[in-house]
Parts: sequence; C-alpha cells; structure tokens
Amino acid sequence: MTDTAAPARRGGRPPLSESRKDEIRLEIAMAAVRLFTEHGLDATSAGQIAEAAGISTRTLWRYFPSKEACAAPLLSFGLDRFTASVRAWPGDRPLVEAADDTSWFSDTSTTRLLLVLDLLRLTCTEPTLDAVWVRCYAEAVAPLAAVLAERFGREPGDLRMRVKSSMLLAAMHQGMRHYLARLPGEPGLSLQDTIRAAARIGFAAADAPE
Repeated sequence: MTDTAAPARRGGRPPLSESRKDEIRLEIAMAAVRLFTEHGLDATSAGQIAEAAGISTRTLWRYFPSKEACAAPLLSFGLDRFTASVRAWPGDRPLVEAADDTSWFSDTSTTRLLLVLDLLRLTCTEPTLDAVWVRCYAEAVAPLAAVLAERFGREPGDLRMRVKSSMLLAAMHQGMRHYLARLPGEPGLSLQDTIRAAARIGFAAADAPE
C-alpha cells in the first residue's frame, strides 16, 4: 500500500475572518476617537493611532485611507444596529411603537457610546470628521430603505422608501445633536429619552399613509 503524501503546509498566518476584520476596524476607531478627543485631530498622527490600537502603521493604512476615516466604524456600528432594529420590528405592529425600543444604542457598551458622543461633538468643529459622518449616513440610506421597502411592499429603489430612510436616519442624528447642544447642567431629557422623542417623530413620518 502506497502512502499518500500529506499536502504541504503553507507558511504565514491564517487569513482573518470578516468578523475579526470588523472588530479590528472598531478597535482602531475607538483608539482614534480617544486620541482625537484628548489631543485634537491635527495633533494626532496615524502612527499614534496605530500604536494605541496595537497594530503597525502599515496595517492601519490597509484598513483606512486617512486618519479621519479611522473614526467611521464607530458611526457605522450604530447605524447598522439601528437598521437591524427596524428589520426586527414585527410587521403587525405600528412602526412608531419601535421608538420606545432604544436597545440599538443603549445595549452597547458605555465606553463605545461615550466615544460616539465625543465623535459627534468633534464633527461640529472638524469638517473632515463631519465629512466622514456624511459618508456613513449616505451609505446607510440604501440598506434601511431596503428594510422599509420589504415592510411596505415596495421596491428597494423606490424613491419614497429612500426618503423615509433618510428621514429616520436624520431624526436619530438630530436627536443626538440636540442632546449634545445642551450646556453643562442645563435641564433637559436624558440621552435615551431624547433619542426616543426624536425616533417617534421619524417613525411617525415613515409610518404615515401616503
């Protein structure tokens, strides 16, 4: 009986899974926003971000085209969770009732949520970071429109679905902005109640008869 030769083993590390790549992107984003908040955008280098994230600068450039883009996964993470929450909402219940379910952002880690708030504050004064937010927002419109189209029995590319999607995302964003605009010590709704109030407006508009 002839022995079958074992296949040659390739050297090097096994390729990373897509989920692990997403985790690395999020880790880089969190490190970047911490540095942007502490030192300012201009005073933070790609090398500092890479060091804080525990990777090489060369690896960082494989994931992101600029240091500002490093912040994007923090924004996309919340947008993706919001879209998933709308997708999971029962089809036999009014969409406006989904406003009371704020788990899409409250169930995430406190650290991550605080970093998102820090990042949104920075977008108010840093145009390049605001451009990152605009891009993330634009990329989130189509997936949410597809979820709404399925719910309302429309085509994913239907203009009405894209408008409804844009309104919902804008409502969430404006809720965050409204909360952040308050002065320290100024009375007002909690973050969760502010998001809930903004969501009611957005969901009511999305659920309204055409």
